[in-house]
Amino acid sequence: MIVDIPNKKMRQKLERLLSGIPGNFSCHPPRVSGLDQLVVFRNNGISCPEFTVHLEDARKWVQAGHQVFGRDRNHEQGTDIVDQSSPAWQGKDFWTKVVPNKRREYRIHIFDDQHIQQALKRLDPKAPPKKNDGLPIWNTQTGYIYDHNFEPPSVGVELARRAVRTLAYLWGAVDLLEDESGTCCVLEVNTAPGMDETTSQAYGCAIKEYVAKRRSSL
Repeated sequence: MIVDIPNKKMRQKLERLLSGIPGNFSCHPPRVSGLDQLVVFRNNGISCPEFTVHLEDARKWVQAGHQVFGRDRNHEQGTDIVDQSSPAWQGKDFWTKVVPNKRREYRIHIFDDQHIQQALKRLDPKAPPKKNDGLPIWNTQTGYIYDHNFEPPSVGVELARRAVRTLAYLWGAVDLLEDESGTCCVLEVNTAPGMDETTSQAYGCAIKEYVAKRRSSL
């Protein structure tokens, strides 16, 4: 199968997986920045962290006792995130309140409005962190791994579906945070996620089904 998608690493992995299967798959999702995603979520009633593009509002949050992250409009793997102790904080593009009482974070993969894979972010003591600045960020840079042996709550799956649908994406890896009360919010939706073998297989199967469905409808 010929796979035409923007992300080179993802495309190469899927091409190898789908080699020898007839058909073509082409999709170029619109690029929506992290900030613009949050604006879309807020405007459509999708739970997400509270954020602002106004430095004065961010300062007021800090004065009220909140931890507040400064972020760049476009970002990857959380490398842009700083808290209010950083000299770079006030020069960021936008600011988000850190969600208190975080219980867990997980990722849900949605393809064509279907839940195809999931993973719980779990600290791996054997994985030395590449970034260790004390910030409460859970990703591969800070020593966390994705554990697929995880059953996400139905409310999280439905929230992930809504997020991907609202952004007009065909697929998306949706990062969600759940607090101690079980309330979920969407952190971001990634259309070029890192893909281990389990995740690659899930996307490969989803693409085969999608191409077959479109072919049968012609």
